[in-house]
Amino acid sequence: MDQKIFKDIGLTNSETLVYTTLLKTGSIKVGELTKETNLHRSRIYEAINRLQEKGLVSYVIKNNIKYFEASDPDNLITYIEEKKAELNQKETSIKKLIPELKKQISPLKPHAEAHVFSGKEGFKTIRKDVLRQKQDIYLIGAVGKEDKYLKYFFPNFEKLRIKNNIKQKILYDHEVKGKKITKLPLMESKFLQKEYSSPTVINIYADRVVNVLWQGENTICFMIINKEIADSYKKWFQLLWKSSE
Repeated sequence: MDQKIFKDIGLTNSETLVYTTLLKTGSIKVGELTKETNLHRSRIYEAINRLQEKGLVSYVIKNNIKYFEASDPDNLITYIEEKKAELNQKETSIKKLIPELKKQISPLKPHAEAHVFSGKEGFKTIRKDVLRQKQDIYLIGAVGKEDKYLKYFFPNFEKLRIKNNIKQKILYDHEVKGKKITKLPLMESKFLQKEYSSPTVINIYADRVVNVLWQGENTICFMIINKEIADSYKKWFQLLWKSSE
């Protein structure tokens, strides 16, 4: 049995061991449960108390002695549903609180975030974010690999980009001249001089700047979220655009 699933739903290792042992043994005393699990008596009681709170363990009294037993496994679903309901309630409360929290942010304090994404899934995350932001994107030093790197994802991304009227203005590396990827709908493209070729591509959109480092067929993406920084990069992009072919 995969024990990890119990951890995923919020049970500790001790709780999982006690619960699964009780399923096998049926109704037993704590002393017997200690022998079956090799857990200290105090840890047994701690686990039992938490499992009782979760509705996963109950007990009966025979001759003034408690015998513990696991509840029906269907109660695991009930426990999960209760957790979901609790989380939904917390989500509702947090959503109500967010506007008030945002009022406390000083308008004079610069806001910035930094994130790192790697591999194909990380690169897809960046492209999905472009679709969510629905703003034009500017690229410096594009290497024209996306259509091959994301063979199945890229066509769908392009379809959604065009549908959302997201324009691209791209400064490609000199080596990419003539490739089909440089002539797509809603795209303007120019080419940097040969000496400026680089494995790093700068993506600028909305309030984001993403540096994408190509390492062979892999990528590492460094995202900075800050409006002032993004606006500065857009100005530098325009300067490079004017001086490119």
